[in-house]
Amino acid sequence: MKSRIPSSLIPLLLILILLAGATSACKRGGEPGTLVVAIELAPRGFDPRFSSTTAISARIMQLIYDTLLVKNEQFDLVPSLAESFEEAPDFKTFTFRLRKDAVFHNGKPLTARDVKFTFASIGSPELKSPLSSTVSKINSIETPDEFTVVFRAREPFYNFTANLPAIGIIPEGAGAEILDSPIGSGPYRFVSYSEGDSVKLEANPSYWGGAPNIPRVHVRVVTDNSTRQAELMSGEVDLAYNAQFDPETIRALQNRTGIQVRIGEGTNVGYLGLNLTNSSPLSDQKVRQAVAHAIDTDVIIDRLLRNQGKRAVAILPTSHWAYEPGVKVYDYNPELAKRLLDEAGRADPDGDGPLTRFEITMMTSTTQLSRNIAAITQDQFRRVGIALNLQSFETATLFDRINKLQFDLYYLINIGGNQNTDIFQFVYHSRYQDPEFNDAISRLRQAADPSAMRQPLERLEDLLARREYCPNPEVDRLRERAESLNSVTDAAEKKALYIQIAQLLTDRGGQNRMRYCNPQVDRLIVEGERAADRPTKINIYSQLQKTVAQELPQIYLWYPANVLVARSRVGNIEIEPSGSWYFITKLTLE
Repeated sequence: MKSRIPSSLIPLLLILILLAGATSACKRGGEPGTLVVAIELAPRGFDPRFSSTTAISARIMQLIYDTLLVKNEQFDLVPSLAESFEEAPDFKTFTFRLRKDAVFHNGKPLTARDVKFTFASIGSPELKSPLSSTVSKINSIETPDEFTVVFRAREPFYNFTANLPAIGIIPEGAGAEILDSPIGSGPYRFVSYSEGDSVKLEANPSYWGGAPNIPRVHVRVVTDNSTRQAELMSGEVDLAYNAQFDPETIRALQNRTGIQVRIGEGTNVGYLGLNLTNSSPLSDQKVRQAVAHAIDTDVIIDRLLRNQGKRAVAILPTSHWAYEPGVKVYDYNPELAKRLLDEAGRADPDGDGPLTRFEITMMTSTTQLSRNIAAITQDQFRRVGIALNLQSFETATLFDRINKLQFDLYYLINIGGNQNTDIFQFVYHSRYQDPEFNDAISRLRQAADPSAMRQPLERLEDLLARREYCPNPEVDRLRERAESLNSVTDAAEKKALYIQIAQLLTDRGGQNRMRYCNPQVDRLIVEGERAADRPTKINIYSQLQKTVAQELPQIYLWYPANVLVARSRVGNIEIEPSGSWYFITKLTLE
């Protein structure tokens, strides 16, 4: 016979159940000396030679590894593991003098040999590191003494130091094991990682920069936004930083007891990339300017971002030393947008009727916020007579389609890359993007004798004769010289010329997905890299930013805010505009 609970006891039992749940939550979270941080995606390893290209892994590795240089609040490079550094005037020699009190978590002192090993392995063809381009021009690495490292480049390497804040130093001889069991010299020591669950770290009491305040940091993978929010409110999680919460969720959390929300100025930039080739209506500069005037950025920031962002008109953060505030600004002006479209020959066939001037497609990720941004943009475009079709894809598919130029417009956020002036060459410099050319160059590099060189040499000659690359007088000169040589008797010289051409055409512009081509901008980028003093660089980069603001290969929308949500027991919160995790070492716990 089943026993029945008297109805009078049910309210009391419900209270006891809730109290038990609250007690259980307090046991799971709020542990003394342990900070629980929620992340939205699982990390992909902790080897800085590979994982630095993954944002989640890169954040965690900031706590585990040290780098030679870091960036300050103005995004200047300043010493970290390197007590001092020097760049030769010709940008071919880079000398770093290391601090002498850095020690790896296994007790081994960090020396010049470890730095040499780290960068030599990144450049090793066998390792196939995605960071190999960061050392592509380095010819040798010397260690004249235990705490001095000298990098020598075979040609001027203008952006070498810009890459260093992303490369953690690993112990000499380290292999594939550090992907899952990293050994660094940073403020926290790696303890364990349960895949898809949590990374456990312990404070490094011997850290040269001073031991962190909190003894333990547990980084938990919580992929669902609702679950992440619930665990913050219950106390199972102490902190979430830039964790892709919906802006409305952040606004609601600001009013929760026991929760603190910090919203700081960010440096990442949300933007639209535009297809500039003849296959898209956006190849016309007036059409691009019309599109920019058709977007009511302030409305989107207010209604969708809930003012958790600041309007952007350029790719650099406003606090950057090279930021140019005097660029052309495209305020919301639908009437001007219509006039520009008329001038571009894109007249509205029926005035305010249902017919449209033309139709384009915009791609976004599958996140709800991105899709909402696309939907409100669609409505704003409709008001000026442009039909905007919307497509959303998972991240891998989205980038594959973007790289293959299968878009008119796409919306993305540039994360971190815009904190250095190297972003100009990365995004704006023309790049010859022909798979056949890349394949022929790859085969030519591997060819050792004239008979093996002949076919790729002839293929390269045919491809370059089409002149489908952005106009470049130096490339033309080298191409004409190569064409005058015989593919058999002069094969070695001809090979050297084509490899030099390949460097000129493909070394820069790695994210020029828009196929932007402006020889003047290419020239300014190179001049800016080579300029020896800051005032000259500022002047060059000012011209560059004003030019691209007129031509609009990308439309800049906003700088998303850095958003931190934490339990009230977390103290001494001082987040940085860069969005880095270095602030965690200074946090306190009640």
